[in-house]
Amino acid sequence: MTVHYNERDICDIWALMIGSPGTPYAYGFYQFAIKIPPEYPAKPPKVAIKTTNRGQTRFGPNLYSCGKVCLSILGTWQGKSGEQWSPAQGLESALLSIQSLLSIDPYYNEPGFEKSNSRSEEKEVQDYNSKICHENLRLTVIEPLEKILHLNEQFGPEGSSSSGSWHQGVVDDYMKQRFLWYLEQYKQTIEEQSQDISMKKRDKVEFPLARFEGGGNEMRGFWDYQDLQKRLDNLENKLVEETLSWPERGLEMVAKDVGIAVSLRGQHGQIVSQVNRITESMVELEMVNDNPFLWRLTYFGRPMTRFDGGVLRIKIYISPRHPVEQPRVFFETPIFHIRVSPKGALIYLPARAEEMSRHIEGIINTLEEEASPYNPLMTVNPEATKLCWGSKEEQRLYNRKLRLSIAEATE
Repeated sequence: MTVHYNERDICDIWALMIGSPGTPYAYGFYQFAIKIPPEYPAKPPKVAIKTTNRGQTRFGPNLYSCGKVCLSILGTWQGKSGEQWSPAQGLESALLSIQSLLSIDPYYNEPGFEKSNSRSEEKEVQDYNSKICHENLRLTVIEPLEKILHLNEQFGPEGSSSSGSWHQGVVDDYMKQRFLWYLEQYKQTIEEQSQDISMKKRDKVEFPLARFEGGGNEMRGFWDYQDLQKRLDNLENKLVEETLSWPERGLEMVAKDVGIAVSLRGQHGQIVSQVNRITESMVELEMVNDNPFLWRLTYFGRPMTRFDGGVLRIKIYISPRHPVEQPRVFFETPIFHIRVSPKGALIYLPARAEEMSRHIEGIINTLEEEASPYNPLMTVNPEATKLCWGSKEEQRLYNRKLRLSIAEATE
């Protein structure tokens, strides 16, 4: 989840939530506009979901196509005693309650449709999850990124950078970066759904409506995973192309002596001396072809660690619009690791996104962490993730595959 406030009006807030793995909302991007009323905290914040397919799609019983978020803590639903807003609560409580709506079986969030053992209801629950899974990919991931990258101009401005909103540049980059991180999970979802026999029979079939859907407040559409796969591949190619263009555009800024180019060159010089001292020369940092917009980090595995004897090379692509656009980090050295996608994208979080020194620090810390707490949103290799937190035998297999990839990298 990322939250931003308008510097001109701190009561104007924008939140983007990522759907949790294991739910129909997995790795989807859900945007919310939040207004803090003058009576706050006596009264709750006002929240509207902006991910609605231009007012056409209801993403769950509590997430209306008109933008209404139906929750007792927000005062938009009566609820049970003790569930209402109180001055002791804050924005964090409201956001966590909203996040909980992106659940495993959202069907049961509809009042009067609580879980039962009815077989007919079980099928309806599965159908409801199935269409949310499809539209989660289409409407919260693929279509918004197509708009951001100007690949599909037939749609309206919802969620696109053309809206010119104060938050949009940061949100656009956040989505692009996460798309590259979670790309393998998106592909895996499409592959699993496409291979499912029952789903094959549904190709181009219209979504069924749940009993509580209707009156323009529903999720309509049809299944078409082949189309989603084509569009996903197109997005991947476009984002890789964009990433590779950064160093070229950066050289133009170097030639013109633009401030960002001068700043990055200066930061690089300072970081090199810091890194050598802190890591005892286990890390080398260079500008590729003297380009301040493309750095290479070479990591020499520390003795007595999983990386012992390994030499890992990592490219850091820096945008000419840094820090609005964050660096994209890719392993040149193939490695089997929970934090490295099959395409080489490294997932990490810097302590301060605007400082390149913190990015280098974050990359090194991510590599050297020993015991990784389980957080499925911070893993980008599905196979490695399954092994890393699986049985003891699977964990041993994960470590063997990691060590093998290190050994192969040094041959």
